[in-house]
Amino acid sequence: MERTVLDTENFTNIRSLLGALAEAMNLVNPSVSHHHEQTAYLTYIIARELTLPQEQIYLAVYAALLHDVGSVVSEQQKSVAEIERDGKTVSMIGAQLLYGLPGFERIADVVAYCQYSFAEARTFLEEKGEAQLAVLHLSAIVHLADKVSLMLNPSEPVLNQSKRILNAVEAGRDSEYYGEAVAAFKRISELEYIWMDVMHNPQFLMIFTGEIATVSLERTVRMTRLMSRIIDYRSPFTAMHSAGVAASAKKLAELAGMSKDECLMMEIAGNLHDIGKLRVPNSILEKPGKLTDEEFNIIKEHPYYTRLILMNIDGFDKITDWAGYHHEKLNGRGYPFHFNGDYLDQGARIMAVADIFSAITEERPYRKGMTREQATKVMKENVEYGAICGEMVQLLFDHYNEVDAIRDYMSREEGQRYFQSFAEE
Repeated sequence: MERTVLDTENFTNIRSLLGALAEAMNLVNPSVSHHHEQTAYLTYIIARELTLPQEQIYLAVYAALLHDVGSVVSEQQKSVAEIERDGKTVSMIGAQLLYGLPGFERIADVVAYCQYSFAEARTFLEEKGEAQLAVLHLSAIVHLADKVSLMLNPSEPVLNQSKRILNAVEAGRDSEYYGEAVAAFKRISELEYIWMDVMHNPQFLMIFTGEIATVSLERTVRMTRLMSRIIDYRSPFTAMHSAGVAASAKKLAELAGMSKDECLMMEIAGNLHDIGKLRVPNSILEKPGKLTDEEFNIIKEHPYYTRLILMNIDGFDKITDWAGYHHEKLNGRGYPFHFNGDYLDQGARIMAVADIFSAITEERPYRKGMTREQATKVMKENVEYGAICGEMVQLLFDHYNEVDAIRDYMSREEGQRYFQSFAEE
């Protein structure tokens, strides 16, 4: 495999990663995505008007982008109105997803309280001491931005709505809404383009183009673990799958002699290979029997959407291929691109093997994972059919216990996290 020199300290950037996450949330419910884009845009301009430190502005914007992330893991698709009705529960689930992930703890703090009124949040957070005042103010800014977004009517000229919205916000000053944030919002509302931006072009992430924070390769691995949880936690049927694929792919890459950096990239590809499955309804993911042709057609879309989302992340060229081609076959009979072995490099071949191996050996609510004998038989049959790479499968067989142990450990750890997180729902 041709070696590529990587800038591992500046591997990608926050804008790209969170932009991809926003697109992924789009797949589940486009109306939710438009809402959180508006919320994040409004959060940015209010926080900027308050002259908050740049670090706090970023923190508030990232929390605004993710404030409804708890709704993505719901078993049922929710409208924006339903999400808001269950807002505190959605925030709690979202915060649980974020807590414990290095670098996301402070974002989780803000997400946890952004569905509370300012008065409620102040009661909770002031009891925890002065250190929580920043969380109070940031969550209150997100809360105000969230509610303003909900007041917008897309079928009415936006400037004709401004007076109604400003009156509603003023009526809630110091109770529902943070007074200083209300004052800041009223000042910026005098700029007509703000209203038009938030209605028609809330692409807030592009604001950061000139000041974007870069992300190292190792931190990208950690961030994509969060994204894999959002992908997998929608259902107990998939709760541990990406973790197992990522662990298997990384170990096989190490055994195949790929560089340390390439192995980390394989782990990222494993974390994100099923991000396109956010497009697939749970009723199909959890169907125990054979899928209809129409249902399988929906399944066949997901690698396409995986590739569509990942191709916009800076530095992800190889990762996009490895993740997006995981259902391609060497004989050209895979989907959705029908590439044959001429187009599938070592990383793509490893990913296909890791995906099948993890799927058949992990435990699901309706079945036990396959034994070594059963799994070996299935993998050999796939090689005989010309579907997957015999060399990579042989490498798996030669190190079966080692690969299976790390797959099982990471799958069980993620499964335990899932069932603990939602045991009280």
